[in-house]
Amino acid sequence: MSEKKGNKRRLGQRLVSEFSELRDALRGKEPIERRFTVRTVELDLQPKSFDSESVRVIRMSLGVSQAIFAQLLGVSTAWVSSWEQGNRAPTGPVCRLLELMEMDKNRWLKILEQGVLKKEEELA
Repeated sequence: MSEKKGNKRRLGQRLVSEFSELRDALRGKEPIERRFTVRTVELDLQPKSFDSESVRVIRMSLGVSQAIFAQLLGVSTAWVSSWEQGNRAPTGPVCRLLELMEMDKNRWLKILEQGVLKKEEELA
């Protein structure tokens, strides 16, 4: 038997054993919290906030119009304009995308380049 198969078999046996132990605890009179530990972990994974200037700087670093930037983010041009004028602030998933754009501008430039090449192929 190969080592990989042996590891899978041991894992399978361990899982069966652990689930059997849980089943027995659920059927028994002993409180479960004494036998099993459950941990709750809270992480601070909220995306950072972006003000009007930050949004504009990211867009300008990509060298695109508000309309193209809006397409890239999957929002309307009016939203981008509103963010850049300070009337609204981006939230949630858009802030996460803006963080990613800040971290790796070249990746987003490649996405834009692929979009341009695809459009050129369609027009040819």
